[in-house]
Amino acid sequence: MKYYLILGLFMFISSIASAQNQFGILPVINTTIKLQNDWKINSKLEGRQLLKQHPFPDDKNERIFERLDLEVVANKALNAANDVGLGYLIRREEGKYIQRFIQQYAYTQKLYSSRLSHRFRTDQTFEKDEAVQFRLRYRASWEKPLSGLQVDPKEFYLKLNNEYLGILQASKTNMEIRGLAVVGYTIDDDNRIETGADYRMEDVFTQLRHKLFLNIGFYHNF
Repeated sequence: MKYYLILGLFMFISSIASAQNQFGILPVINTTIKLQNDWKINSKLEGRQLLKQHPFPDDKNERIFERLDLEVVANKALNAANDVGLGYLIRREEGKYIQRFIQQYAYTQKLYSSRLSHRFRTDQTFEKDEAVQFRLRYRASWEKPLSGLQVDPKEFYLKLNNEYLGILQASKTNMEIRGLAVVGYTIDDDNRIETGADYRMEDVFTQLRHKLFLNIGFYHNF
């Protein structure tokens, strides 16, 4: 067994060495507004600042503010564990705007001293002079307090995400895999902060790219 683990680790390191690699900072501001009849509006403002790229890009600076996203999703709670949502995203990237329409379903399981959430999402991305991109996404998210049985104010918690994205554009398929590990701190009932590592493996079937970001998030409930 140990030889298979060594071989797998060697293949993983080899793929990183031969692929395009990027490192940067990913700041996020996330707000939630609760409405009547079990509706809520979630908005997320997210930037992406690249600090290091390998190989060094020929046509741009190594350090660049890559993109800025504004995403708004309206969610309707069906019951205590299930909700559905519709959303819209607009992105500013390399001097142009990209639009995306979002549909999602989420299911949350309350476990002993932790919580496991499943999110199924489809989206359609529209970009000038490009074919429409369709994506099917599944994300599992596990959250656990680092003390006690639930996350209370003035306490820390751990959150782990794993997401898989299937991509279809102009009859061509691709895949993306994401992993997130952050430590959060609940300031009070309406505010919390998170920081940790956000890893993304993009274009798995073609030109493999590894991206690692320092994720810094602020969350507020109105």
